[in-house]
Amino acid sequence: MSKLPCALAKCAGISEFGEFSTEVYKQKEARFEHYISYTDYSLSTPVLEGYKHPTHIYLDDELSKPISKLDEEEKKVYDREKKALGSITMALTRELFHIFRGYDNSKDLWKALQKRFEGNSDIKKSKWDLLRKQYECFRFLENESLDDLISRFYHLQTELKAFELKYPDE
Repeated sequence: MSKLPCALAKCAGISEFGEFSTEVYKQKEARFEHYISYTDYSLSTPVLEGYKHPTHIYLDDELSKPISKLDEEEKKVYDREKKALGSITMALTRELFHIFRGYDNSKDLWKALQKRFEGNSDIKKSKWDLLRKQYECFRFLENESLDDLISRFYHLQTELKAFELKYPDE
């Protein structure tokens, strides 16, 4: 499944996702993918494929069809788009809402969120290098309990998987 924006997660009732940041974006995105694959997968369609409002020709002009004139299938597609767009928008914090409020479809909003939180290839490479170094230098910290060590290790493994990095199973 293509990556879905973690912004959709909040509308899906997963309120513990909190605010977005580049450090936790991948984890939130993965959690939402699991959620949507088991509940309302149809929300992913307008986000992944985009939405074009149906049109009709009137006096040689192409105009958007009024909602009242949409057939049943067009209404379903329209409703999925509005639900996806509304879900993403409602999940944004106040600060992010003001940055992204100009987007009028879920696909464009999603792409903008991905660009903002995943960064370009140089930023991704830096994150990968940092995670690789953290894994290679992973050590027991002074005064750390075994439970804390295991938790920290599993967290690091999760981050490595989110960035699709391979690591030994030792």
